[in-house]
Amino acid sequence: MAENRENVVMFPFMAQGHIIPFLALALHIEKTRNYKITFVNTPLNIKKLRSSLPPNSSIQLLEIPFNSSDHGLPPNTENCDVVPYQFVIKLLEASATLTPVFKDLIQDIILKQNGQRPLCLIGDIFFGWMSGLAQELGVFHAVFSGSGGFGLGCYYSFWLKSSIILE
Repeated sequence: MAENRENVVMFPFMAQGHIIPFLALALHIEKTRNYKITFVNTPLNIKKLRSSLPPNSSIQLLEIPFNSSDHGLPPNTENCDVVPYQFVIKLLEASATLTPVFKDLIQDIILKQNGQRPLCLIGDIFFGWMSGLAQELGVFHAVFSGSGGFGLGCYYSFWLKSSIILE
């Protein structure tokens, strides 16, 4: 009989500075816990990630459909490393359109696991939409950021000041 392990689903923003820390966290979880890790991202990012995994890794890489041209981005631009600087905000905005496809992906995981929900969804700090989705699906949600405390403090301060100014 196959072992039924808890599943941790991870989805970083499509940028190397986000994907690399998520991958490091996934490898650490895989090494220290007996959890199944499902790592989600766009097709071109998943293709690049395949060669980064150790040969003995059991991390499952799942592609989420994304067509950059549908969002006014140049063709085959699924990562900040290939997006011209002036399009980075468009890529961030386009990432919010992944919500329904990600929801379908999680529901498919639940179905394939005979109704067992993932233990946790670990989302990127830029994926605020994931919190409501996790709540809707009854799955614990955590936010992960690979930046240090100072960087997060600056980020938080910037958004706090921006919201005060906009009021």
